[in-house]
Amino acid sequence: MQANQTDNGPIFIVGYIHTGTSLLKSMLRRDPSLFTAAGETHFYQDLNRYRRQFADLDDPRVFRDFVYLIVALAYLGTKRANQRDDHSLATFNLTEVQFDTLLADVQTAAVAVPAPQRHAALFGLVMDALTRLNGRQRWLEKTPEHVYFLQDILSVRPDARVVELVRDPRAALASRKHRRTDEWLDAKEAQEQLAPDRSTNYDTLIDSYMWKESIDSARDARRNFPGRVLSVRYEDMVARPEETIRHIGRFLDVPFRPEFLQVGWINATTKDAANAADGISQAAVDRWKQSLSPQEIYVCQTALRREMKEFGYAAAPVGVGGVVKAPVVLGRSAVHLVARLGKRRPAGIDQRRGHTVQRVYRRLTRTLGIQK
Repeated sequence: MQANQTDNGPIFIVGYIHTGTSLLKSMLRRDPSLFTAAGETHFYQDLNRYRRQFADLDDPRVFRDFVYLIVALAYLGTKRANQRDDHSLATFNLTEVQFDTLLADVQTAAVAVPAPQRHAALFGLVMDALTRLNGRQRWLEKTPEHVYFLQDILSVRPDARVVELVRDPRAALASRKHRRTDEWLDAKEAQEQLAPDRSTNYDTLIDSYMWKESIDSARDARRNFPGRVLSVRYEDMVARPEETIRHIGRFLDVPFRPEFLQVGWINATTKDAANAADGISQAAVDRWKQSLSPQEIYVCQTALRREMKEFGYAAAPVGVGGVVKAPVVLGRSAVHLVARLGKRRPAGIDQRRGHTVQRVYRRLTRTLGIQK
């Protein structure tokens, strides 16, 4: 274990988007022993860019700026943290003296980390320092897309515990389809290393394969780091919240607290004046049956047949019309794929995330018969 780590390892909440990660974070953050990153940091997703931006960590100024950025990520999330003019130490309720003390502690701990691993390790070292500074025992971070980087995360922090949220892919698709015109999804697509394009923010086949990649990544991490990754179905969390949160708590060594269940709507696309006061709700579990067309359901179920069976999601009947019209969905995916391939950024793609996207594209091109 690295020097100056907290007594208990950190907690990461991950999963494909719209799988209940925000709900789980809202529950667990009520534990007073946890220091919780306020926003999504996307740190490991952006790590290669940070390695280039803060290349010489032996330079005190560069080291200080990188530590400051990580502090900002913890308190503000990735979007605001990267806008340096938008915040200062006062934003984090830190004085110069406190930050200098934190910086010295982190620098002392970083000396023991081999240079090739230092950038990756600094995130955890800074979070450890912030945890101590805030009088907490361990820290929690939630970035759904970190599911694609679990090998990297657990290699540098083998003491970490990861909760992977899994949701019926049809429900995840329906949620993404509902929000496909949101600027929020533009930002998500940018994080996927694709040029934001609202016309392709949602695609049945492309997004189905991205869901599959998240499942495959977590499965690999469970195999390579036994006992460190727990998979939880969103449907179980909302249907049996106390039973499920107790199960999660045992895995994390976080005692159950009744206030975990006293949460309201989190990132709910169906929130309105009539249900605003509702707590944990099952309303969105089967909404995909009305939101997705039979042909979209058929394409998703066909592409993800094995994974759906693995997690207990039964295929729904779609009728002859769904099968007959499926080529229309595939044709649309072909158009979107070509558009995305033409707009991919040639530089700055994180290596592991880039490989994930490339695997999806290879699978798509085989499915659709498109030659790049």
